[in-house]
Amino acid sequence: MACSSEDGDPPSHREPDPLGAGKRIREVVNPSLKFRGDVTVTGAEVIYIDTFDETKDGKSRGTIYVQDVGSQNPYSGISLYSPSFIPSSLRVSPGDVLDLRGPYVEEARIGGAIFDEGEFLPQLSKPIATFRYETPLPAPVEIVDVNDLNDYTKGRKWLNMLVTIKNVTMTDNPYLNKSGRRSVHFTSDTTLNGVTITNEFYDLQDAEVAKDTKFASVTGVVTWFFNYHVVPRSPDDLVRP
Repeated sequence: MACSSEDGDPPSHREPDPLGAGKRIREVVNPSLKFRGDVTVTGAEVIYIDTFDETKDGKSRGTIYVQDVGSQNPYSGISLYSPSFIPSSLRVSPGDVLDLRGPYVEEARIGGAIFDEGEFLPQLSKPIATFRYETPLPAPVEIVDVNDLNDYTKGRKWLNMLVTIKNVTMTDNPYLNKSGRRSVHFTSDTTLNGVTITNEFYDLQDAEVAKDTKFASVTGVVTWFFNYHVVPRSPDDLVRP
């Protein structure tokens, strides 16, 4: 016989977890956990969708960046490669929270580009994405020691996350390569391994980031392709003193 308030304890009613029952991104990406294979990630918030084609060949846009909703913990971000959506007409925007199902991969090469041994691009490859709800974008996590981004291993914890860095000075002149990628260093490491600001998300101009230009803060998404980049989403992410 079922219990009631008159003849026993009432049945418990647990609210469903708004983040879902799947894994968090940080439970997949954290290298100490050595995760591989298919995964269901729930509660992944879209923080940016790259719609800017800086290389003008259609290959440099379309990446979706997601982060554990409500989290500033290390390893809470990942990028999505060629996701599909349920329903197929779904068009996601920053602030949308998704459930994702698909393989977690660590790409050691992209096209003809082969990364150095021990370095790779972590992604969810061709995941199926289902809309959960909308929420405000997270506050960017402050990276206190920006030199972490000059080291592949140390910088991985911030990869694909929305971050901010304070008291930034451009340390060399912007460089525009033949593919259309504009880059500029902002630490003392001006080698190919040094972290840069790039034009991946909008038409960043040389004058905005000329050598010795100072910013009270730079906000952006951390990306990686042979070296780390902090990618501002618009001029508003570059805050003058």
